[in-house]
Amino acid sequence: MFQKDLLHDKLLVRFGSLLGFVLIAFFAAWIVGYSFLPEGALRGRNVAQVLAGNNLAGDSVWLEWLRILAINLAVMFLLVIAPNVIRTARNLPLGYGTVTILAVVFGIAIGTNSFALSLGSKMPPSMMVFGSSGLYEIIAYVLAATATTSISKYRLIGQWPRQTIERIANAKHQSGSRERNVGILLAVAILVVACGWEAYRFSLAIAS
Repeated sequence: MFQKDLLHDKLLVRFGSLLGFVLIAFFAAWIVGYSFLPEGALRGRNVAQVLAGNNLAGDSVWLEWLRILAINLAVMFLLVIAPNVIRTARNLPLGYGTVTILAVVFGIAIGTNSFALSLGSKMPPSMMVFGSSGLYEIIAYVLAATATTSISKYRLIGQWPRQTIERIANAKHQSGSRERNVGILLAVAILVVACGWEAYRFSLAIAS
């Protein structure tokens, strides 16, 4: 039943179903990171964080906003949308898996205080995360993943590591191009706002 919702014809149903699953994974990773992993466990260990750096780009909030936005757009298109061309052996778009992994990494990063600029200490799980730009970036990724299920062309067959890939015959397009384009545009809009908020807060943290 849950898989049926993840592949539902309506974007809103797909989005709500995947978002619920991703949030559960995110909070579980946060709890694990906070409770069992050392502080700073992931600091400097992911490409996006290295690219973002710990200095304000060109000493300008606007340039920092563009840098953060560019990184997030690259992540969304390369790690979330592009993988949806392939489906798993269980017929789920591969982007569903990558967006879940991104949420887990973010959860561990919060729980272990692994950001470029330290939060001061490990942050216990709380609803305060809904004031964080990172969560809305994840939401944008989820929207992009669920809006582009119809681009799937291939399916993985068999068990890893001996999987093969085959072309999907008579692929059913769950969402039309209009719904897909609207979903992607909304995801980009969420990223624009979230990255602007992140750049502003980053500039305040550096100034203090």
